[in-house]
Amino acid sequence: MPGRGKTLGTVDLHVASRLHERRVVLGISQPKLAAAMGLTFQQVHKYEHGKNRISAGRLYEFGKALGVPITFFFERTADALIPVTPLITGDHTDELGRREAIELFTAYRAISNPVVRRALRQLTKALGSEPNGSAAKPSRSQGRPPLRRVRTDRGGGAAKR
Repeated sequence: MPGRGKTLGTVDLHVASRLHERRVVLGISQPKLAAAMGLTFQQVHKYEHGKNRISAGRLYEFGKALGVPITFFFERTADALIPVTPLITGDHTDELGRREAIELFTAYRAISNPVVRRALRQLTKALGSEPNGSAAKPSRSQGRPPLRRVRTDRGGGAAKR
């Protein structure tokens, strides 16, 4: 599996390049960044060139030192990621695990215009709250068999259907 063991995956290499990019943009040398992080410049060099994988904690520290959130290192990785099907545990069926939801989410992430993304979110919320929408609660009669009325004979006879 890519990204496991000693082999670095596509995402690892992307994170390394984003680290290098940010350091260069800020005009910080490898020795200066290494000193701020308590590392040697060789370690920083290996991280930036994808020779060593960067742990989550170390990535967090790099983000703080370089003035960016940890998400900065993962920006523009959508094309590099291989979709992973969520594992199903027991009888648990999660709506987000459905293929349609994954396809919808992938298409949504591909929209780069924030105004269009916001409009799409508002549209889906509006459609989901309509009486015939998927988020609407079923009426009392939906999904249940019709009730049978039982009349009783007031004269003490047996019940009729």
